Amino acid sequence: MTTVTLNLSYSPAQAHAFFDSQALGRYRIFPKGRRVGFTRGAAHACIEWGLEGLAVLWGDTIAGNIRRYVERYFLPVLRGQGVPHEWNVVEKTVKFPATGGHVDFRSADNPENWEGFGYDRIVLNEAGIILQGENGRYLYQNAVLPMMLDNPRSELIAVGVPKGRAGLYFELYQKAIAGAPGYHSRTFSSYDNPFLDRAAIEQLERDMLTVGGQPLVDQEIYGRFVDAQVDGMRVIPREWLDAAVQRWRERTPPTGPPERAALDVARGGPDRTALARYWPDYVAEVLTAPGTQTATGGQAAAFALPHLGSGTATCVDVIGVGAAAFDYLRDTRGEDTTAAFNGAESTDERDRTGTLGFMNARALAYWRLREALDPSNDPKLALPPDEQLAQELTVQTFEVTRTGIKITSKDQISAALGRSPDKADAVSMLFRGEKKRARFFGLSV
Repeated sequence: MTTVTLNLSYSPAQAHAFFDSQALGRYRIFPKGRRVGFTRGAAHACIEWGLEGLAVLWGDTIAGNIRRYVERYFLPVLRGQGVPHEWNVVEKTVKFPATGGHVDFRSADNPENWEGFGYDRIVLNEAGIILQGENGRYLYQNAVLPMMLDNPRSELIAVGVPKGRAGLYFELYQKAIAGAPGYHSRTFSSYDNPFLDRAAIEQLERDMLTVGGQPLVDQEIYGRFVDAQVDGMRVIPREWLDAAVQRWRERTPPTGPPERAALDVARGGPDRTALARYWPDYVAEVLTAPGTQTATGGQAAAFALPHLGSGTATCVDVIGVGAAAFDYLRDTRGEDTTAAFNGAESTDERDRTGTLGFMNARALAYWRLREALDPSNDPKLALPPDEQLAQELTVQTFEVTRTGIKITSKDQISAALGRSPDKADAVSMLFRGEKKRARFFGLSV
C-alpha cells in the first residue's frame, strides 16, 4: 500500500470539531458564525478519513455548491500533495483507490439521492439550512438516522450558522447542551478563525448592527440561535407582512390597469409562472399558471397580456425561458413598457441608510420590498392575503457579507418549502428599484 503523508493544518476550532470531539459524542452539533473556516476544515478532514479507508457522506444545501467546494477545497490538496484519487463529477464521489475509502456528496435539493451505505462519517455542511422546515426534518429522519443505524460506528458532524430557533438544528443543539447521551456541542464565533483580520470582523459587526441590530450580529458573528421571527432576522418579518395584509383588507380595490407588473416565468416541471400587479401602495392577488402551460415565450406572454394596460411598466425575469417571454412582450408592447430582470446581476445601489450594498439584483429587489414594509418608514403598502405568498416572503433570511446584503438563494428556499417561491419573486420584482430604470418604475433616486 502506498503511504501518503499529508501536510495539513487546522485551527483549534477546526481540530476540535473534526477530531478532538470524537470521544465526546456520536452526534456533534457545532453552531458557528460566518467564516470560521469549517468548510475548508471539513474538506481536509474528509480527505484524511478517506485515506484511512472510511466511507464519508458530505451533505450540502444545493447541488451547485458541491462541485464548487470539491474544486476549491478538495482537488487542490489532492493534486498538490500527490494523493491518488478519482473524482467522478457525475456520481459526485471522490474515491481513494489505495484504501477503498470514499467521500460521497449529496444535496438537500435532491433528497431522493440520499441513500445509506454504512457511512462512518456524515458531515452536514450549512446544517442550519439543510435542517430547516419539514423537508429538513424528513431528510434527517428518513435518510441520515437510518444510515447511522446501519453502522453503529458512524458519527454525525453538523456545522453551520444557526437559522432561528424553530427548526431541527436548534432541537439537536438543545439535546446536546442538555447532556443527552451521545451528543456534544460547542459554539464558535467568527473570532475563532485566527486567519481572519480582527479589525475586518469588527467592521462587519458594526455594519450588521446598522442593518439588522444585535440579533443579526448574534447569529452571523457569534453563531447564536436567535428567534428570527421575533428578533428581525427575516427579510420580511411576519408581523410586517400581517400589517400589510390588514391594510389590503381595509382598502378599496383600485380600478383600471396596473401601474406596473412583474412576470416570473416558470422553467417547467412543478414551477408556476407568476404575475404580480401594482397600483400605488397596493399589490393585487398574484396570478399564477402551471409551468407546463407557459413553456414558450408566446404562452407566457399570452398569460400576462390580458392583465396589463398599454402603459403598464412590466418587468420580466429573463433567466431561462423568461428571456423568450421578455422578447415577445417587448416586441408586442414596446421597449418603453418592458424591462428585463436578472436576479444574478450585480448592482451598485445601497440600502436606505446608504451603508451597505447588495450581493445581487435579487437581494436588492427583496430589500426594497422590505423597506416598503418597514414600520419605521410609515408604510402604506398593502399586500394580498395569500398564505403561500406569506410563507415564501417570510422564509427569506439575510446576512451581511463583505460584498453586501445577501439573501437566501432561490434553490435553498425551494428546498425548505418544497416548491419554488414564484409568487414572492414576482412581488419582489415590483420593487427592484434600479437607478437606470427609475423612470420606468416611477421611483425616486
